Amino acid sequence: MTLRSMAAAGVLLGMVAALISCSASSGGGRYVPAAASFAEIPKEAKITIEGPGRNPTLDRFVARFMVAQQVPNAQLAVSDAGGTTFSHAYTYRAIAKSTTTTATIMRLASNTKAWVDGALYVLIRAHKVDPKAKVFAYLGITKPLPKGAKVDKRVYDITIEDMILHESGWDDSKPPYYDPTFKMRQIALSLHLDKEVGQVDYVRYQLHEPLQEPPGTTYAYCNFCYTVLGMVIAKASGLSYSDYIAKNVAGPLGVKNVLPSPTVGKRRPDEVARYYSAYRGLSAVYVRSKDLYAYPYGGDDMALEVAGGAAALATSADSMLKFMNRYLIWGVGTPEPGADWAREGSMPGTNTWAEQLPNGKNYAFLVNTRQYVYGKNPNAFLTLQSDIEHYLDPGLDPTRARRYVE
Repeated sequence: MTLRSMAAAGVLLGMVAALISCSASSGGGRYVPAAASFAEIPKEAKITIEGPGRNPTLDRFVARFMVAQQVPNAQLAVSDAGGTTFSHAYTYRAIAKSTTTTATIMRLASNTKAWVDGALYVLIRAHKVDPKAKVFAYLGITKPLPKGAKVDKRVYDITIEDMILHESGWDDSKPPYYDPTFKMRQIALSLHLDKEVGQVDYVRYQLHEPLQEPPGTTYAYCNFCYTVLGMVIAKASGLSYSDYIAKNVAGPLGVKNVLPSPTVGKRRPDEVARYYSAYRGLSAVYVRSKDLYAYPYGGDDMALEVAGGAAALATSADSMLKFMNRYLIWGVGTPEPGADWAREGSMPGTNTWAEQLPNGKNYAFLVNTRQYVYGKNPNAFLTLQSDIEHYLDPGLDPTRARRYVE
């Protein structure tokens, strides 16, 4: 079922997508990937590769990217007409702290939102979530923090559907340029807490933030919305959002490794050993500490346990393929033949890409860093993505618009 057919059935209105143009063309309007050769890779840069399927071209694309951009661990998986044809795990042995296998899980960043959308699809179809419901009234969260703060009354008109569509009315690309996802330490200290802010208080604190647009009118990408939507899943199901996803979205697909990644502490079973970033900051978890923490471990002012449905899940590239064979990677619905849907996940220590191509091929690429050697190629990740997608679907129009969200 597509989004439009769901709308026709009165279940959910069609999604509004952000449109961007793809990479520039060459060769008379036909995209030609840059030549990839193992000759470009120094012999001392040992990249180990494991997993089923043989495709030297894809391996060269990934190995070249890993060496040039100093990427420790990576996975690339490809499916065609629902069947996995290629799944490789890559380890740059000179810098990696652990060996990547096809079973290794890595943080998804915003590709977490795809799994949240899948859960909402199941709940809406089962009439357990009404997308037209006013979201804060539904959750029973209507009193702002700090106490007595003034709230724009339109905030209480925001619906579950508005949040799915990124049409809440909050737009962090406009003054005051505020995304609470990366202000969690500040929020906790404003509330005089000694530890990370809880999800309910985090949401209450956002209520008084001014809207930049009327709800339901304007697309503006919003991390906060998906934290709230994770809470909607929990309210509707009686399970945590991650447990509901594991049982009702991942489980029927035969996937058992979609798990929330902890901000700090011991990694999950099969989780990559480390997320890489040279940047450090004050912790969103240990809010009274003056110590500096690496960005992927709370130093970026985000606690994954609070962000929840916005960014906290981890899984493998293989599992992302199984998801895309059943659900849209962007929005609430199921795959549409001939459509091109893509989603990027990006946060310190994580970069992910998942795409459903018009020719029926899907692919997912995961790495455990976002700190690239930008001087060599400021758009290295997107260059790799373009090389892969045009290799997998040579008939793509390089000037096309596609459905995309970060």
